[in-house]
Amino acid sequence: MAQAIASTDAEPTGAPPLPAAAARFVRADHLSAGYSAGRHAALTLAIAAALAALGAFLAGRARPLDWLLAPLFFVVANFIEWMVHRYPMHHPQPPRFMYANHTLLHHLAFTDGNMPIARPAELGLVMMPWYTMLGLFVLASPIMVVAGLLRGAGLAGVFLLAAVAYFLMYEMLHALYHLPPATLDRLGLGRRRLFRRLQAHHAHHHILGRMAHVNFNVTIPLMDLVLGTNEKA
Repeated sequence: MAQAIASTDAEPTGAPPLPAAAARFVRADHLSAGYSAGRHAALTLAIAAALAALGAFLAGRARPLDWLLAPLFFVVANFIEWMVHRYPMHHPQPPRFMYANHTLLHHLAFTDGNMPIARPAELGLVMMPWYTMLGLFVLASPIMVVAGLLRGAGLAGVFLLAAVAYFLMYEMLHALYHLPPATLDRLGLGRRRLFRRLQAHHAHHHILGRMAHVNFNVTIPLMDLVLGTNEKA
């Protein structure tokens, strides 16, 4: 995602209300010169492939129980997604750049009535920076170490594979939600009931007055349901 050109305060002195700011928001003004969505995706996939290769190497030593724990990792990832999205992404608290890039950039660029991108470069306002996976790997590495100490390298590998798969699922779904309807129809997704429900769930989150309160899961709204933040469109 491009860097926000915005204050990180919730309501900066003299700043217009968010709806007024969204009405005046020009996406092109917030895209880096020379940005390429293809290069962004390629770098993200290259890092994902490298981490997945490491995960596969370690998972080669996994026992059956290690693989049975993979769904648990997905549930934990779903909770982390919900928690990070609800708090630092929608409240001006450390790390404040997350609020600036998400609430003051992404949500001003794409309101519930203006969700689709107009050109591929605008995916730069949707996708996370290509180096995000490296940061997540550093943050998750203590969990991998603990998993390795508890059950060996195999469980650490299963965890890493699950983490990479979950991140890619998040990025892919989020990008798809913001594609034009005609593009989704060409991909065969526009009329898929499940996809439409997930997309509607996310679009409802983009209502400026509701974004800090409901529908924080971008992937599967499990934690929204469990923690009471699911709101139907």
